[in-house]
Amino acid sequence: MFFFGPFRLVHKAIVMGKDSTAQNFNLENWMRDLPAQLKDVPLIYLAIPGSHDSMTYGITRASTLAPDAEPILHRLYPLFRGTIIRWTITQAIDTKQQLLIGIRYFDLRLATKKDENHYFFTHGLYAEEISKPLQQIRDFVDSHPGEVVILDLQHFYGFQPEDHQRLMRYLLNIFGAKLIPRQIDLQSITLNSLSRLRQQVVVVYRNQSVSAISEFWQSQLLPSPWPQQDRTAGLVNFLHNITRRPGIGFVHQAVLTPTPKFIILRWISNLREKCAVPVKNEVLPKLTELAPGPPLAKGVNQFAPVNVVIADFVDLDNAIFPRTIIELNLKLLRNTDLVYHNYG
Repeated sequence: MFFFGPFRLVHKAIVMGKDSTAQNFNLENWMRDLPAQLKDVPLIYLAIPGSHDSMTYGITRASTLAPDAEPILHRLYPLFRGTIIRWTITQAIDTKQQLLIGIRYFDLRLATKKDENHYFFTHGLYAEEISKPLQQIRDFVDSHPGEVVILDLQHFYGFQPEDHQRLMRYLLNIFGAKLIPRQIDLQSITLNSLSRLRQQVVVVYRNQSVSAISEFWQSQLLPSPWPQQDRTAGLVNFLHNITRRPGIGFVHQAVLTPTPKFIILRWISNLREKCAVPVKNEVLPKLTELAPGPPLAKGVNQFAPVNVVIADFVDLDNAIFPRTIIELNLKLLRNTDLVYHNYG
């Protein structure tokens, strides 16, 4: 018997119809279309596809070096601009397109720019200014009331305290009542409860300045350990040996991180072919061995349950990555009958 906070999950096998697969989900509305039982499962115990370095599609040959650029890039970029860009871009489609193929978590890295009052997305190079992508997310949740989006503001480069204050005011202004405030008991947050409250956007703000603002979640509510692996075998081993605490969310990073040596040996290639494609071919099938749900007692389950799972180039092969992650949610039905008893 498993526990979801005030709810009880009773183990019981169910035979699913052969049409109950993510291949038949409308990816644009996959949360809305989940089986009714799953809408009472805590959001932190559902499988949610996300994109890694989500906004790098905005990097172009006109992009300039950003504050997070490695020092050596200042010497190499003028000579090897094309190669560096090929190994910097991790997504091919924009924010709206990612939403339409089912992505519900965005990994955001932001930077200031000298003599500018705006903020920009970054990954060594400046991508686009933040207002258009964030407005696309606001427009999407407005037109898709059954969907929930997680914005994880991971890193801030060149920020002063006043920049954080101004950015947080901007986020409060654009998302307003759509924001899902952090709570003591995250297990009470479900798709059904959010639908009743008309709340659809989680903002994780990974900076100490957020502690006084209840509308945003703190880092410890959604741990996101970095694998730092450049081989698929090492990445699989990392993902299969993660430990996860109950009662909070979690991010599995299904991404390879190329080292300078790795890139030099593949100088004429790109991150998509040498990192994203191997993950799709060799790591994604291993992820099907995982399942969503609450962490169980030690020894009961071999692997930490998934919540958010992120990848590079999420559009590969007709969006096979988000389709695969979404389908993991059906394991909750295949292996259990969700019978809830409200103890409150």
